[in-house]
Amino acid sequence: MIYLDNAATTAMYPECLDDFRKYGVDEFFNPSAYYAPAGVNAHVVAAARKTILSALGAPDGANLLFTASGSESDNIALRCCLKRKKGTLIVSALEHAAVYNTAKALEAEGYALKVAECDKSGAVIEDRLYDLIDEDTVLVSVMHVCNETGALNDVKRIAAEVKRRCPRCVFHSDGVQAFLKVPMTLAGSAIDLYTVSAHKVHGPKGVGALYLAPGVNPSTFVYGGGQEFNLRSGTENVPGIAAFATAVEKGKGLRAQKAEVCAAHKRAIDAFLRANFGEKVRITTDIERSAGGIFHFAFADVRGEVMVHSLEKKGILVGTGSACSSKKAQKRIPDALGLKGGYAEGAIRVSLDGTESEEDIAAFCDALADCRKVLEKYARI
Repeated sequence: MIYLDNAATTAMYPECLDDFRKYGVDEFFNPSAYYAPAGVNAHVVAAARKTILSALGAPDGANLLFTASGSESDNIALRCCLKRKKGTLIVSALEHAAVYNTAKALEAEGYALKVAECDKSGAVIEDRLYDLIDEDTVLVSVMHVCNETGALNDVKRIAAEVKRRCPRCVFHSDGVQAFLKVPMTLAGSAIDLYTVSAHKVHGPKGVGALYLAPGVNPSTFVYGGGQEFNLRSGTENVPGIAAFATAVEKGKGLRAQKAEVCAAHKRAIDAFLRANFGEKVRITTDIERSAGGIFHFAFADVRGEVMVHSLEKKGILVGTGSACSSKKAQKRIPDALGLKGGYAEGAIRVSLDGTESEEDIAAFCDALADCRKVLEKYARI
C-alpha cells in the first residue's frame, strides 16, 4: 500500500505506544489525585505542555489548553474567547469546517458573519480581508495552511494588520496543517489563539491543543472538576498527551528534511499532470506558495470519488479533500477555489509526509494515468 492521505491523518510513531503502555496500563493514575504516583502523572502533563509550547516558539506567560481534537480547539477559540456578546466575526472562505460551521452557528445566535475571499490557490486575499474589518469586529480566524490545497497564509503579518485596524478583536489561526511543517515562532506575534492536533503529526487521535497568548482568558467550555485551568474539566488523557509530546519531540527534528522531500515530490506530480493531462486537469495548488505535503488538483470529467476508488484498487490511498467534509455534499470548497462545472466534482488531494520514495511517487503517477485511461471512457459529456 502507498499511503498519500497524510492531511487526513498520519501513522502514529511507534515510540508513542510506550506512552500508552506506561500511562494507560502501568502508571494509570488520575493526575488530580493527591497521592504521590498521581503527582508524577500531573508532572507528565505539565512537561508535555512545555514541550508543545516550546515547539510553537511561544512567549513567556503563554498557555496551552489540552483538548480532544483540533476541531474542539477551534470551537473553544471561537465560542469562548469573544470579548463582546455581539459584533462581527470574519473567517476565510476555506476555513476548516470546525471554524466555518462554528462561525455559522454563532451567526444564528446573533453575531454578524463576514467571509473573506480566497484566491484560486486557496490563500486568503489579504486586502479584501482587511476591507471587511470595522469597529464591530470581535474575532478574525485565518488558517495557517489551507487543509484543501496547502496554500500558505502569512498569519503573523495578517494578525499584525488586523490588530492595527482593530486592536480589541481576537485573532485565531487554525495551525493543524502547519504545525511541525512550517517554521513558527508565536512569540512577538499578534496571534491570540493557535490550534494544533496530535494525529496530524504522528501522534494519537483524540488529542488536540489550543495555544493561548499571554492575557487571553477564555470562558469555561466544560464545567466539572476544574481541570485544564477550569476551562475544560474532565480527567486529562495522560497517555495521549504524553504521546503527543513524544511525537512533537521527534517530529521537530525531521521538519526541514521532510519539507525538502515533500517539495521535490510535489514538483514531480505537478510536472506529470501538466505533461500528461493538459486542459483535462486544473491544478489548484501553487507549489511556490504552499507548504507541507498537500497537493490538490481536479479533473474536468472524472469524479474525484471515482478516481479515489480506482486508485485504491491499485493499492494507492489518496483523498478528495478534507476528511471532515468529504462525506457531505457541499459547494463551499469548490466555489471558493473557483472550480466550476465538472472540475467542482473532480477534486483529488494528495498529501505527502516526506517519507515517500521517488518510486512511490512514480507509482502514483503511473496508476493515475492508467486509471484515467479507463475512466475517460465513461467521462461525463
